[in-house]
Amino acid sequence: MFPREIWEIRPMWEIIVKIISILPIIIIGSFANGGLIYVILKEKSLHTTTNLLIVNMCIADLGTCLICPWMFLCVDLFQNYILGEIGCRLDGSLVHALTLVAVFNLSTISYDRVSAIVLNCSGKLTKRMMYILLFSTWIFGISVAIPLIYFRHYYERQWKNYLETYCTEDTVLIYPYWHIFAGLSVWAPLTIMAICYTAILIKLDRYKSQALKNKYSIVVKYKGKVTQILALIVLAFIICRVPFTALIIRRAQLLKETPKTGQAEAIYPLWYISRYLVLVNAAINPLLYGCSSSSLRKELMLCSATSWLMQKKKQKVLKTCIISGLKTQNSHNLKPQFPCIRIFYKDRNTIPHISSTII
Repeated sequence: MFPREIWEIRPMWEIIVKIISILPIIIIGSFANGGLIYVILKEKSLHTTTNLLIVNMCIADLGTCLICPWMFLCVDLFQNYILGEIGCRLDGSLVHALTLVAVFNLSTISYDRVSAIVLNCSGKLTKRMMYILLFSTWIFGISVAIPLIYFRHYYERQWKNYLETYCTEDTVLIYPYWHIFAGLSVWAPLTIMAICYTAILIKLDRYKSQALKNKYSIVVKYKGKVTQILALIVLAFIICRVPFTALIIRRAQLLKETPKTGQAEAIYPLWYISRYLVLVNAAINPLLYGCSSSSLRKELMLCSATSWLMQKKKQKVLKTCIISGLKTQNSHNLKPQFPCIRIFYKDRNTIPHISSTII
């Protein structure tokens, strides 16, 4: 006799609630990622190194939003594993390959930003290097995820009153693999992002002090905006990715213990939350990175596929702050070493405009 209660599929109310909770991820993630890819590729002026890396990230996140939620629901809603042998091997490898591609691009974007702002473009990625990185993220991401195809196995077991089908992993081999995967997908990119964005904030803080001395208060506002955006990006990554590491640690602890009844049920809430947040991260990434650039934000607001996702303001999307009457002898004190503030000279006696783009 089957040793556990047979329920086959979860109650209808639970199915409806979980499908409703997944639909916003699919809809928002598809439109946001697809829209950002479209506006960047459409406008040649947006074909910068950072933006093309964002496109590469959005392609991976778009795949995550379109494919992975349905596989997630199939695993969660049914007592048996209904995806079969192929689904068992692709479920883990596909999800985690797309995850790795996305986080590798996040790390590269962080470096590209810090090279432009802190290193004064001396270490900025060339177009050739960028294309190499675009392909390398996919090759490396797929290579790291391929072992899951071999570590996961699909089984059928006939009980007297029930045919059980399930997908499991080789726990002896998979234990060190998951810790390596967590390091590559969570801790390494988080460390890179923290170091790069901290360096950017230190650079902006120095420039803020310089601007205050020269009474250019308009510059100080942009430092605060950049700080908020970078903090939001890092916070979203921590909230959406760290629970997966907690799942790996908790699962490793359970594997060391003597098997007990109810272990799977005990770890289920953490498993569900961690996988759900990974999907959420794929849906909000394009919004975070699209809204962090005024040029991208403007194009997203003009694009019919994404305009409904953006908060429309009565003011113009881009504001030009006019400062007149600045002497030539003071202008050299306000020479930014980063692309967040750009100064355009029309003559030698005045600096008529300061326009900002938060990159």
